[in-house]
Amino acid sequence: MKRDRKKRYVLTAAAVMVTLIHIIPLVTIVLNSFRSNQDINLSMLGFPKGLDLHNYLVAWEKGGYASAYANSLLIGAGTAFAELFVIGFAVYGIQKTNCYFKKFFSTYFVAGLAIPSFAILVPLFSFYNSAGLLNTRVGMVIIYVATNMSFNYMFLSAFFEGMSREMDEAARIDGATEMQNFIYNVMPVAKPIFTSIILITFVNTWNEFLFSNTFLQEKTMRTVSLRFYNFVGSTSVEYGYVYAAAIISILPVVVIYMFTQDKFIEGMTVGSVKG
Repeated sequence: MKRDRKKRYVLTAAAVMVTLIHIIPLVTIVLNSFRSNQDINLSMLGFPKGLDLHNYLVAWEKGGYASAYANSLLIGAGTAFAELFVIGFAVYGIQKTNCYFKKFFSTYFVAGLAIPSFAILVPLFSFYNSAGLLNTRVGMVIIYVATNMSFNYMFLSAFFEGMSREMDEAARIDGATEMQNFIYNVMPVAKPIFTSIILITFVNTWNEFLFSNTFLQEKTMRTVSLRFYNFVGSTSVEYGYVYAAAIISILPVVVIYMFTQDKFIEGMTVGSVKG
């Protein structure tokens, strides 16, 4: 009994420490985003004198975040739903039907995790330049769908493997096509994990830097991560502006997660249990 209590105290203390390690930097960024550069130079840790939005206004205007938000939202949303469409049908076809070469296709998707992103930059850039896909949102969506596919395949296939095959057989006996079975039987059951895939893909796309920095060279096409990188490089000594730009850059992701965290956790839990 005492041993269990001591173990619980140790785990609680460890959880508190990990939480503080993650929260303190974020709280520091939020507080400093409302402070002047002079106050920050005097003391990196401190409370603002008031909720002055001057830093945010300057960061938003000079950073060009209006167009960056539009680009990131369009690319992120397009990638998330295209990824769900492609990987959903791919996993269904491989796991839920009499697919030939099932093991080959599974290995093919998983093998993508072993290929580093920088290894495909040069040939992909050459192809995109020839195809006219540089500085286009469609081009970025294609890249992001491909680069997120391996993880999402493993994530979704673990869930599909644990689903009852009796439901599929009953639907086929009733004359349902594979498309009807997917839409009316599989999708309602897999809704939580589909939601998790959309969120994971959107966040990965929003935060991605390597491909966007390589394939989006026009200022009007830059995403939030590129705008933040360029803004920090041009105003590195104005810490208040930098902190405000950081909050602007991460705010949409934080807000989306706050409103969808229950569904996200449910999808992650369902996926792990089914797998």
